[in-house]
Parts: sequence; structure tokens; C-alpha cells
Amino acid sequence: MRIGNKFLAALSTALVSALMTGKSSAAGSADPVAAQYYFAGASDLAVNTNFARAWAIFHNPTGTRFMDLALDRWTSVFWDAFQFGPNANASTLLRPALNDLTGAESAGSFGGRDKDRLDFVIAARLNVERAGAWEKSLDVVMHGPGEALVEQGFSGHHWTLPGGGFFWILRARDWTVVGRGDGLSAVCAAYLQHIKQDNRPVAAVKDRWLSADVDWPRLAEWAPISNSPFKLARTVVDVTAENGRMHTTAHVIYPEAIPWTPTPWRIPKDLVNTPLNSFTATQDLQAYMMPNQLLSRLSGNPLAGQLFFWGLREMVLENAAAWPVADATSALRKLAAEAPAVLNPWLAARDKTQFDWFPKADRLIWSKLPFTTPAVDPAHGKDGDFLLAELFPFKPKIVPASDQLWGQFENRNDLVYYDWEITGPRLRQWRLLSELLPILPPPTHADDVRHENAAKNTKLPMIGNEPATPLIITEEWLAELSAVLGNTVTEAVHTSPTELTVTRSSQFLFTSLELVELSHWLADSPIGPIDKSLLPFAKMSGPGMPRTH
Repeated sequence: MRIGNKFLAALSTALVSALMTGKSSAAGSADPVAAQYYFAGASDLAVNTNFARAWAIFHNPTGTRFMDLALDRWTSVFWDAFQFGPNANASTLLRPALNDLTGAESAGSFGGRDKDRLDFVIAARLNVERAGAWEKSLDVVMHGPGEALVEQGFSGHHWTLPGGGFFWILRARDWTVVGRGDGLSAVCAAYLQHIKQDNRPVAAVKDRWLSADVDWPRLAEWAPISNSPFKLARTVVDVTAENGRMHTTAHVIYPEAIPWTPTPWRIPKDLVNTPLNSFTATQDLQAYMMPNQLLSRLSGNPLAGQLFFWGLREMVLENAAAWPVADATSALRKLAAEAPAVLNPWLAARDKTQFDWFPKADRLIWSKLPFTTPAVDPAHGKDGDFLLAELFPFKPKIVPASDQLWGQFENRNDLVYYDWEITGPRLRQWRLLSELLPILPPPTHADDVRHENAAKNTKLPMIGNEPATPLIITEEWLAELSAVLGNTVTEAVHTSPTELTVTRSSQFLFTSLELVELSHWLADSPIGPIDKSLLPFAKMSGPGMPRTH
């Protein structure tokens, strides 16, 4: 999972360090702003009881090791992307600034007019000591104190870069304002004017910890996001907290109407077993996604209609999906005639697995996976015909879910996506599933060489008597999260033809799958060998079940 482009470095200086993007009040400026944020700062977690769980997660030994690993990695990424050169020590000059941005209240904007350079303006509330350290670090990196700079009565310095453009820094009352280039001069002027009047770069945002306004189509001018599976849109996000839970609201605003078509829900109620630790329902999700070359070649794309996923609480591998069809047997035979030719070349390149059709059993098998042989079968029930895909085909007695689950969405005709999970146990499942399935890209030879070189030049922390690799540190942190996180509920509502409203209630912002993907990306820790400790010592027995000794 290699990241080495200038866009990520400039944008992520604030966005990734804060673990989220956010919004500033400069949206009305004439500058071409692609993304802007407000972040109350991780230090706010310590004094706000609503964030007690998040504070504890980041300030235990595993959380601290993971954050140190991620910040060390991103320090190197930013240093190279800013082309600071090998003349100084990134860990002593840039890393402390990232620590400051993680903890301090800040606001920032990203954009500009130069398509080869993403300009930015960041204002961070720093004490005098840390503000001075930022300026001294720039003195060292840029080989001198630069030229004097005065804006709206505030003093600082600016430095011209050898390849064009420049960096600048200003001390404005309690704030340090730093930026690259002059593509966001109106944003800078607005920040300084607000600081002069209210000692804040943006208006106070009560009860919000994180806010964001990201124009993804505009950001695509700099970002390598053309391969995004979802259609690009402007996204406005706010994160608040109450009674120990975080509440996220995102308004996704599309440049043109989305042709989304709902139909009355047809739920496979008699196929869903319990006890559950997750359940997901989607409807015409394909309308919000970019065309997929592989799925477009299948006549029965499940993303084009209703699709349901669920996982059982006590069995790590017991996950299933179902989608309604008119005639399950005919639909499966048609899928079996198409899927191997379409999907097997892609699977062979990813993990050397394949789909095989067994006509006598009317079963489509995903073969050559370790520990499991997923299958797609026809299913006939009181709710009609479905195609049923099971990751670990095991047939216990069906104990139906309660009507309370179905009542969350079955009478709603505006719901595009509904997801409920018990995030801790579900995270334990995704840690294993990410190793079994082609969810995350496998490490390449270049990744292996890069990690070996990094290990030689980095003093790895010790866990017991062993050096902690990035994979160990990441998985140790995820294991800690698995033990403490509770319910997460996410809904995506079709507000209008051009707007999707996404809401989430959680203890820690992210779902289990997002935590697996985000943590490995932040720490650059590719998935390693299968962790057999995640396999259950099952309470049930049957063909293919792990032994209990």
C-alpha cells in the first residue's frame, strides 16, 4: 500500500494527522478551495467526557504505539513530498509539528490554481514555545531565516523553493498560520482578519469536534482518485458527541441528479440466522457507484437491486449475503455461466483463487481459499427466491432475527444503505477476513524491499523481548479495539436526486472494516500470514468446523 504523491503529502498534513477532514469558514472566498476543515484537537478529548472512550483508545500502550508508528511513517512521506531534501533530520524537525497538529485546535484549506502544486493554509493554536519551534524548524529546512513577511500587522517569514513556489509562516496572536504558495491568499486574509477580531481563524463551532467540506471533483485535479468506486461529489461532514457516543453527519452533494430507483423491500428473513453481530441492507447502490468493468459483464449485478449481508456473532467465518431474484435456480445457472469467465482472471492475478460451477448440485463455489470454501446456492422461502452466498457454508438450525431489526428500514422508501454492527466482535472477524479475501492488496516485492530498508534504518519499539514490526503494532491495536467497541449504526438516505445524507452513531467514528483498512493504510502495514488465533474454538460442531483441542 505505497503512498508517495504530492497530493497526499500536502493534504494529509492536517487531514490524516487529525484522522478526519473538516470545514473552515473560508468557503465563501474567491479562492479555488478543494478541501477545508476544522479540528477541535485531540487535547479536547481529555476535557470532554463525551469523548472518554476515544481518549482511552489513543492513550493506552497499544494506541500510543500505533499513533507513533503512523506519525513516523507520515513524517517521511511529507518530508519527501515537500522535497525538503536529506540535509536535515525529519524526525526532529517535522515530526514534532505533526504531534502538534494531532493535539491542537486547527483549521485548514487546500486548493489553488496550480495543477502541479496543491497549496494550503493551516492555522494551529500553539503556545509561544511550540510556535517558535515551528519557525526554527523551517529555518533549518530552508537553509536560513528567509525574508521578513508582514500581513495585516502580523509578522513572520517566507522562503522561496528551488523548484518554484514558497513556504511562509506567521504568528497571529494565539495562532500560528503556515502555508505553501499564494493560491489561497484570500483564505489566508480571511483567517488573519478573524484572528484579529476574535482571536480565532474561523467562527467558533459549538459541540463539534471535527468538520469537513471536501469538493472531491475539484480535488481530483490533484488527487489520484479517478479509480474511486463511488461517484465523486462534494461532501460536508460534521462530528459531534453526546453521552459517550460520536455522531457523524455527512451531506453528499452530487453535480448532477443520480438515477436511483427504490422498490419495496424484500428481505430474506427466513435465511438470516442469529445471534448476529452485523446486518447490512442496500438498495440500488450501483446508482451511486462508478461503472465497474467486471460487474457490468454480469447480467445479474446484485448491486443494481437489493443486497443484504450479515455475520454471526460466535463464528468468525460465518458470513452471508443474499439478493432477491425471480427464479433462484435459473438465476444461479445464468450467473454460473458468466462468473468464471469474468472473475477468474482477476482472482488469479490477486490471490490465485477461482469460481467453479457444480451443475449436479446447482452450486457455484469459490475455491482455493484457505480454511473456507464459499458457495452461492439457490434459496426458496416465504419471502420469495434469493441467491444465497455463504462464506462458510454450515447449516445450523435457523433462529430468526427479531422484527425490531427489520423495523429499522423495511417500511422506508428513501434508504439506500443501512448497516448495524457490534463493532468489537465484527472487527475481530474482519481482521481474519482481510487475510482470507482479496479486500486489501497483497504486499508487492517493492513493498517488501521498502519495509526491509525501513527496518534497518528505524529503531523499532519492543513488545516484551521482541521488536515490534508495523504489522504487529497495527494488529495489537486492532485487537485492543476488538475488546472495547460496541454498536455502530450507519444510514444513507436519498434526500433528493442530487443529495445523499449519511448518518452514523458510534463509539469511535469508524466501522470494523474501515478500521482494518484505515489502520493498515496509515501504518503502511500490509496484511501478513493468517493469524490462526482469530479462528474460533467453536461451540458448535459439524463438517469443516475447527476442532476444540
